[in-house]
Amino acid sequence: MDETEKPEYEGNRSGTTQHEGKRSGTTQYEGKRSGIGFARSDTILDILDRNLQSIWDGDQKAYRATTAEDVSFFEWYISPQRIDGLDFHLRELRVHRDVVSGGAGSGQGGESRVEHEILQPRVQVYGDTAIVTFTLMIRAVSGAGVVHKSHNETRVFHNFGMADAPRWMLVHCHKSPVATAESLSTLRS
Repeated sequence: MDETEKPEYEGNRSGTTQHEGKRSGTTQYEGKRSGIGFARSDTILDILDRNLQSIWDGDQKAYRATTAEDVSFFEWYISPQRIDGLDFHLRELRVHRDVVSGGAGSGQGGESRVEHEILQPRVQVYGDTAIVTFTLMIRAVSGAGVVHKSHNETRVFHNFGMADAPRWMLVHCHKSPVATAESLSTLRS
C-alpha cells in the first residue's frame, strides 16, 4: 500500500455523540490525529450525524441532501434482501420515529424524542470514499418510559464534489444486530 492508498484517519472516536432534537453534545477523540485526515474524518462524522438526525426528525430534505439517489442498504430487521434506492427510505421516514421508539410517542400524552449515540466510530478515508464503522445506540424517551436499541453499522460515503468543495453522501449502509434477547428472537422468527 503506497502513501495515497492509506486511510487518512485510523483510530477511534471514543465516547459518544449525543443529540436531543437540535445538535448538541460533546465528543472525545483518540488515535492517530493528522491534519487534513482528521478534519476530513470530523466532516464525515458530522454528515453521518446529520443523516441520522434527519431520520429521527422525519426531515426528508436533510435526508436527501446526505444520501445518494442509488443508495443501497442491508437492514436485517426490515428485509433479508438488499434494499436499493432513496425512495424506499423517504417513505420510511414518515413512520420511522414511532417504529424505533416502539410506539413510545403514540397516545401516551406529552412529548417524545429519539436520541442517538455513535459509539466507537472508526473512519477510514480512501480518496473520494470513506468507510465509517460504529455501534449505533438509539434512545426513545416518552411519557411511557425509555426504550433502548442498538446495532452495529458500516456506512460508506462518497465525495461527489471537488477537493475544495466536498459533497459527501451516503452510498451504502449495512446493519448487523447486537446479540440481545430481542435481536435473537427477531433473527430466529
